[in-house]
Amino acid sequence: MCWFHNSVSPRSHCCTKLRPIFPVFSTIKLTKMPRRRVLEVSSDEEPSQSQPATQLSQSQGAGVISDQDKKRLAGIVCNYLMVSDCKKIPAKRADIVKAILKDHGKHFKEVLAEANRIMEKVYGYKVVELEKKNQFIMVNTLMMNNNNDNDDLLLAPRTNSEAANIGLITAILAGIFMSGQVMQEGPLREYLKKLGIDIDSQEEHPTFGNITRYIHQDLVRQQYLQINRITNVDPPSNEYRWGERAHKELSKKDILELVCKVYGNQTRPEDWVAQWKIVKKEEEES
Repeated sequence: MCWFHNSVSPRSHCCTKLRPIFPVFSTIKLTKMPRRRVLEVSSDEEPSQSQPATQLSQSQGAGVISDQDKKRLAGIVCNYLMVSDCKKIPAKRADIVKAILKDHGKHFKEVLAEANRIMEKVYGYKVVELEKKNQFIMVNTLMMNNNNDNDDLLLAPRTNSEAANIGLITAILAGIFMSGQVMQEGPLREYLKKLGIDIDSQEEHPTFGNITRYIHQDLVRQQYLQINRITNVDPPSNEYRWGERAHKELSKKDILELVCKVYGNQTRPEDWVAQWKIVKKEEEES
């Protein structure tokens, strides 16, 4: 099992010239959940299904929100964020205000900060704002801080179906990174065929359904992929890059270490010179 031809040396070739072979990610424990530390928290820090904003205390002044009301609203926001995270769809500020805060929308930043504190302490998740302002996702901080355990995953699946989705997402993102951080449509099509996935097939895939819609719509909406249409070529084509969620949830160092595991033969991250430079630059900027 290998990702690239064994005859190719990481140091002797530019990675964009390598021909990818499907890595069987399941052999690298992609279905094991990360170990989490037990957190001692008081009951008032649990996300709450308390009354809506319109029923909160009315005794406060127009520009003030009590700590009690802030915690109640933050608990409901936590629940909202977790539902959005299950769908891997960014939560929008306007939707949170409309569904939860209502007339308390001016306290959004305070409530979100409290929700972020709860999510980090209770669940090990951090609320992150995307570059497209007023959209938010959750990032697993326990995964980010547990990289010393070889059994930990880059992304944590909740179900067998999600494990399969994460396997494909990880494979695609790894292929993009190892191809110079951008992958053209032709190479991606051939790469996916090595996974037994025909992007042009009209038949439903037993796991992923309509694979074209899954890659070009679902993964884009979930912010795992960014797809740019190239029109100055004949025929027009797509190029694929990491989406913003991918940058927030994964580190390129983790991806490179996974590639080394797949490649075997005592391959080290430093052997991939171009990719290692990107990793070091990412670490310096973080």
